[in-house]
Amino acid sequence: MKTLRFFLICLLFPSAGFSQEARIVITTGEAQVEYPDTRSRLQVEQDALDKATADALEKAFGRAVIEGNSTFIQNLSTGKQTQTNTVFNMIANTYVKGEVLEIREKKFEEVEGTAKIDGKNRKIRELKCTVEIKARELTDAAPEFESYTLGCPNSGCRKTDFRNNEQLFLFFKSGSAGFLTVFLDDGKITQSLIPYQTMPKKFEDGVPVDGNKEYILFSREPANTYFENKSYTDEIVCTAESPLDQNRLFILFSKTPIDSPSLLMGLNSQTLSDFEKNQGYKVPRAMRSGDFQKWLIKSRIRKQDLRVLTLDISIAK
Repeated sequence: MKTLRFFLICLLFPSAGFSQEARIVITTGEAQVEYPDTRSRLQVEQDALDKATADALEKAFGRAVIEGNSTFIQNLSTGKQTQTNTVFNMIANTYVKGEVLEIREKKFEEVEGTAKIDGKNRKIRELKCTVEIKARELTDAAPEFESYTLGCPNSGCRKTDFRNNEQLFLFFKSGSAGFLTVFLDDGKITQSLIPYQTMPKKFEDGVPVDGNKEYILFSREPANTYFENKSYTDEIVCTAESPLDQNRLFILFSKTPIDSPSLLMGLNSQTLSDFEKNQGYKVPRAMRSGDFQKWLIKSRIRKQDLRVLTLDISIAK
């Protein structure tokens, strides 16, 4: 998605504090997934990359093993299990005790595999991904939260596949109070979605949210405006440039304020039609994707209490 459109029609709340060192390592992983004709190359690459990333994190920090009401870390080299209370990320349906700071290298290769179909071994196409990442071990300093995209302003409307001109909503809930920011990246430009665009300057380093409270963002319904000035909410409308655009949301949550990156107004304004401009559509504040990634890596290394969740969505014309 080259750009998101929204009407400028905003947010407020508490905080917290602590410190704990986290290991930073370079690690590698690989994965091989089926590449059927029914899925696009981009979709299969993302699936393979997620699985290879989970493999790399497991090699570096161990595998999460859940037995009853206890959680253990299993060392993949020795097989030894150690009980833990730490928090985990979920990547490719795998609980991992680390998060990616930087993808240093990734490579994709089409390979021929076999699968048993109707009782017979048949050749299938697969995609193999090898990845090298810089990763950080998760510590108790990083707050847990839940977030996912929605197709309607209801927590039950989970959705990741959108169509042109569809609205996007976001569910967020954390067990503790903290500061929230949200970005959307299309591979070229990274746009700031939270804080809302007309929120006061005091919110630029993250919007304070309450713990144990469900938020549905980008909705103007009275129950979902939450904040001190209920007229500021941005409604997000998805747009696609190609038949199928792949985009990634970055959900950043921290117990303390998150220093804002340097954002520009109107970086994507050329993508709006004259009609859209006349209707009051604007593009969010934004920065180049490469610059955003550099800022994010530095922020994750510097802030032990920063937790980042990535959500992938597709938008079809």
